Amino acid sequence: MENVSDRFVFSRKELKRAGRTSFKHHYLMFVFTCLISLILQVEFFASDNIISVRRQVISDAAQAAYELTGASSVKTLEHFYTGIDEDADSLYKDVRQYLYTKSFENENTAEIFGRTKGTLNQIINFVAENTFVANIYSIITQFVGSESVARYIMIILILLVTVFLWLYFRNVYIAVSRRIFLEGRIYKKIPFSKYLFFIKMKRWTRASFAMGIKTGLEFLGMMTVVGWPVVHYGLFLVPYIVAENPDVRPFEAVKLSWNMMKGNKFKLFLLSLSFLGWNILGFLTLGLGNIFYANPYMISCYAEFYTELRKYCKEKNMPGAELLNDTYLFVRADPNTLLETYEDVITELKKPEYSTENLETKRTKFFAKYFGFVITYSKDENEYEKREALKQRMKALKLQADGAVYPSRLSPIPEQRRITALDNIHYLRHYSLSSLTFMFFIFSFVGWAWELFYYFLMKGKLINRGVLHGPWLPIYGFGGVFILLLLNVFRKRPFIFTIMTMVLCGSVEYYTGVALEYFLHQKWWDYSGYFLNINGRICAEGLFVFAVAGVSFTYVFAPILDNLIRKINKHILRWFCIALCALIIFDTIYTWTIKPNSGYGITGSFDHDEDPVYTEQTE
Repeated sequence: MENVSDRFVFSRKELKRAGRTSFKHHYLMFVFTCLISLILQVEFFASDNIISVRRQVISDAAQAAYELTGASSVKTLEHFYTGIDEDADSLYKDVRQYLYTKSFENENTAEIFGRTKGTLNQIINFVAENTFVANIYSIITQFVGSESVARYIMIILILLVTVFLWLYFRNVYIAVSRRIFLEGRIYKKIPFSKYLFFIKMKRWTRASFAMGIKTGLEFLGMMTVVGWPVVHYGLFLVPYIVAENPDVRPFEAVKLSWNMMKGNKFKLFLLSLSFLGWNILGFLTLGLGNIFYANPYMISCYAEFYTELRKYCKEKNMPGAELLNDTYLFVRADPNTLLETYEDVITELKKPEYSTENLETKRTKFFAKYFGFVITYSKDENEYEKREALKQRMKALKLQADGAVYPSRLSPIPEQRRITALDNIHYLRHYSLSSLTFMFFIFSFVGWAWELFYYFLMKGKLINRGVLHGPWLPIYGFGGVFILLLLNVFRKRPFIFTIMTMVLCGSVEYYTGVALEYFLHQKWWDYSGYFLNINGRICAEGLFVFAVAGVSFTYVFAPILDNLIRKINKHILRWFCIALCALIIFDTIYTWTIKPNSGYGITGSFDHDEDPVYTEQTE
C-alpha cells in the first residue's frame, strides 16, 4: 500500500494564522480550558511555575525534620514510605505537628485571610504545606489502631485513587478539551455544556479506555530514550480522534492515529519546536505567558494540524479514515439543512407566550410572576411548566438552528438523555404554600443531618449543632425557601442566579449570626481562621457550598421533591405541615425562654480550652 502520509504537506505559516484566528474568537474559553488542564496536571507541566510549590513543600518538610530531630532524621522521613525505619511514624507525626503549628505563626486567625480551619484550608494547605496526606493517614490510624497497617492502606489508597483519577477523569479531559478547540475553529459559540460532551454521548468510559491505552503505551515508550518521542508523536492524534468520534473503539483510535502519523511525526515535532520562543517567554514570566497565550495558542494550532491531516487522509481513502465521520465538526451546515433539521424549534419559538391567566387570580398573579408562589395548584399548572420547559430547550437549540453552535442533531452520534425520568424536572414552576412548607422542613433536616455528620467526622462525636433541640436547622430551611422565592426572577439566567444565591445565603447567615449574638449573647458558629471570612460570621467556603447547594436545590432537587409532594393527598399534607409547624414553634419557645441548646460543639466549640482536639494539637 502506498504511504500517502509521506506526501502530506502543509504551510506552517497558514496553519498558525488559522490557529490564531480561532484562539482570538474564543480567547476566554480556550484559556479557561487549558487552565483546567494545568490545574488537573494533565498537560502544560512547563507552565506550572506560578502555581507550583513542590520545591518549597520539600524544603519545608526537610526543614521541619532538621529542626525537630536533626539532619540525620531526614533519611528517616523518606523511609516512612518504604517501612524500613521503625522511627518513621514518630517522625512523620512530629513533622505533621510542626507544619500544623507553623500555620498559626505570624497569623491572626480572626483575619479575613485566615487559613487554619475549614475545607478550603485543607485544599490550600495541601498545596502550601502538604499536610493533606498526613491528615488522612492519621484518620486511618485511628480507625485500624495500627500504624504499620495504616501505612500499607495509605499506599494502596493513594495508588488506586491516583490511577482511577488519572485514567477516568484527567485523561478524558484531554479529549474533552480537544473537542472544544475543534468546535471553536468554525463556530461562534461553544456552550459550557460541552465539558459534559462524553457524558451526554454516553461514551465517557470508552473514551477513558482509549486514552488509557495511549497513556500506557507512552509509559512503555519511556523505557527507552528514543522510544518515547516516537510513541508520543505516533499517538498524538488519539484525543482528537476520540473527540470527533466518541463511538470509535479504543484500539481502533490508537491504530488510526499511528497510521495517520506515519511519515508525519517529524513534521509535528518541527511544529512543536516552532513554539520554543513562546515557551521561553512563558518561563521568563513565571508561567503567565503560557497560561494566557502560549498554551491555548499551541492547542489551536494542533487542532488545525489534525484538521489538515484528517482532510488529506480522507481524500486519499486511507484505511480507517471512514471512522472520522463528523462532517459538521469541520464544515458548517448550509441554511437549508439547518432549517429542515430545526423546523420544530423555529415553529415553537414563533408561538406567543403561554398565558398564565388561568393559573392565577388577580390577587396572586403578582406573587406567581415574581416569586413563583401560589396558594394552591390549579389544573393548568402542569401545562404551564411543560410549556416553559419546552421554550427554554427551544431557545438553547435556536443557536444551533442559526449555525452559531455545533448542530448536535446532525451529529453521527446524537446526544442521548441519560435518565428519561428526569424529563419531568421543570425548574420554571410555581410552588404552593404546602409544598414550600414541607420543603422547608426537609431542607432544615438535611442541614441538621449534614452538620451532625460533618462534626462527627471532624470531632468523633455526635453533636446536635442546631440552635433548637429538634432535628432541624431552620437557617437551612429558610435559605432554601428564600432561594426559591426571592431569586425566582433569575432562574432563567443560571450564572446570575448562582451569584445571587451566594449573596442571599451569605446575608441570611451573617445577619442570623448577628441576631443570635444580640438576643442570646452566644455564638452558634464562628468562621474565624477560615479562608476569606468576615467577622467570623460568613466565609468563602460556606458561600461556595451554599451556591452549589442552592443551584442543585433549585434546578434539580426542588422540582423532584415538588413532584413527589404533589402526589400526597392535599388534606393529609396540610395537616402534616400544621403539625410540623406546631412542633417547631414549641421548640423555639422552649429554646429561647427555658433551655437554649448550648455546650461543647454548639456554643462552646470555639473555646479552645474545651476542644480536646485543638488542645492536643497545640500543647
